[in-house]
Amino acid sequence: MTARKPPETWFWPHDIKPNQIDTVVMPGTRLMRLSSYGSGTAQRFAALLYQEPGAERSYALDLDAATLAAQLQDTGARPVAITVDERTGARRFSVVLERGPGPVCSAHVDLDDAGVRALVDDDHRIADLATYLVDGARRYAAVIEQRPGASWLFTGVTAHELDARLVELGAALVRVRAYVQGGRPMFAAVAEPARSPRWAWYADLDGDAVARNLEANRAYPVDLDATRDARGVRYTIIMVRDH
Repeated sequence: MTARKPPETWFWPHDIKPNQIDTVVMPGTRLMRLSSYGSGTAQRFAALLYQEPGAERSYALDLDAATLAAQLQDTGARPVAITVDERTGARRFSVVLERGPGPVCSAHVDLDDAGVRALVDDDHRIADLATYLVDGARRYAAVIEQRPGASWLFTGVTAHELDARLVELGAALVRVRAYVQGGRPMFAAVAEPARSPRWAWYADLDGDAVARNLEANRAYPVDLDATRDARGVRYTIIMVRDH
């Protein structure tokens, strides 16, 4: 996991309507990630925000693939995070964007397993990942960052399989996405060499459980994803202790 200084403060608001995002991105905060859940008029977002210095960030919501590509080309903004709304017959992507100096980044959508793996090499890593279904087939959207070093992509793994691979590789998660396949909870995840033992990940949590685990670990979140099922909204989170 890439070493970083803990943010001065952080927030993880949720149940955000698309027209409410501006009300949670307060002056002095940086939007780290948006996670879309629900669809249509029931679409909501969970967000991860840090109070810390850094390049200017913005967001763009509910873009189809062609509009996303055109916006990135026209504005010159770098994508840093991506999420997807799986609407019937269409997919809409929402992205967090950054301006100013920084690594070269690109966004790619509707990739199969081989396609997303082909984007990762010794000089390129996955900065963010989303997974969804297209006509019953699993697809991925990814933000690729030009940054040298080792990284690993895991797809179609159980929690036990993922933990075993992380121990084997001496790696730590930087992104993890939960989904259901054949009635079983599965994961797609990105890992990098572990530089600190002070991290943990959790899946299938409700909002209260997220708060309890953050407090119990005296940690801050570095990745947050939300999904909705018959039980309500469920969260997957990666956290790092702040001391």
